[in-house]
Amino acid sequence: MPRIHINASESYDVIIESDAIHRVTDYVQPLKPTCQVIIVTDTNVAAHYLPTVKAQFESAGYTVYDYVFPAGESSKNAHQLIDLIEYMASQSLTRKDLLVALGGGVVGDMAGFAAATYLRGIDYVQIPTSLLAAVDSSVGGKTAVNLESGKNLWGAFKQPILVLCDPTTLNTLPDVEWINGCGEIIKYGFLDVPGLLTQLENKPLITHRDTVGDVIARCVQAKADIVEQDERESGVRALLNLGHTFGHGIENASHFEVHHGYAVAIGMMLMAQGAVKNDNLDPVVVDKLKALLEAHNLPTSTSITKEEMLIAAKHDKKSEGATIKIVIPTSYGSSALKKVTHEQLAEYLV
Repeated sequence: MPRIHINASESYDVIIESDAIHRVTDYVQPLKPTCQVIIVTDTNVAAHYLPTVKAQFESAGYTVYDYVFPAGESSKNAHQLIDLIEYMASQSLTRKDLLVALGGGVVGDMAGFAAATYLRGIDYVQIPTSLLAAVDSSVGGKTAVNLESGKNLWGAFKQPILVLCDPTTLNTLPDVEWINGCGEIIKYGFLDVPGLLTQLENKPLITHRDTVGDVIARCVQAKADIVEQDERESGVRALLNLGHTFGHGIENASHFEVHHGYAVAIGMMLMAQGAVKNDNLDPVVVDKLKALLEAHNLPTSTSITKEEMLIAAKHDKKSEGATIKIVIPTSYGSSALKKVTHEQLAEYLV
């Protein structure tokens, strides 16, 4: 049972254990004795896991409510967030009570942001049920919702008190969600985890799903190492945005029809191609990245225009007036931060 400790402003453990979905209160109760609990989930996940998790809390003596909203990125908006917070208030939730985020990245962001702001902060637990959430969004405390101008523009840092990841929950995912998670996983390989890239080359996760527990642990440990150095993304944590500058633009311009991991894959490819032109990156890196993405059924190009991506970049959180901080691959397995003007950014879209 991998247990990875995140040493942040509010420290916590990430537990990766098969069938943990059936032992949720075993891990929660020592941290949070009986109280009111609201389980936040979406319509897809609720059908699979809400009864199981809810019954455990009820059997352990908690007062349990649930808030279920429509699945999909389009629900990660200000109106849905306010509705969730109003529901929390209607149940007279106090600072001693608990939110449980049961689902993928959208659920985790919604519940986490609500927990960060309701009564100026209450505790929450992440139970990721998508691959992307397991390897990335459930860990590190970044929470946000989308605005019309861009993705994740309204949010807060809020660390959970526990992340409980059960790899068996991924068995109910459609293939598109496995592929979606692989986009973020490959990103981690470029953050000085080249051994992960080698593992994925030899055993592509999309066809070797029995290795998923180990892959999740490697990604979580990589993120833990970065978050512990820079929790608030004032420096090195920005490396986690590899592929996201153009990726978020692709998501936004497609009205979120392009899934996040798919968009990140394209964004990495575009940035690597730009780095060949602007930073003397070895073209072999682009070829190897393309082969690895294709081995995981991920796209490497887009019909979204250069202009649409550049407009979106001006609204990006990493934009600072006339400049923007980007992440460029420097070798096969390493990346670096670079500050460029928005005019220079255009030169990376070759």
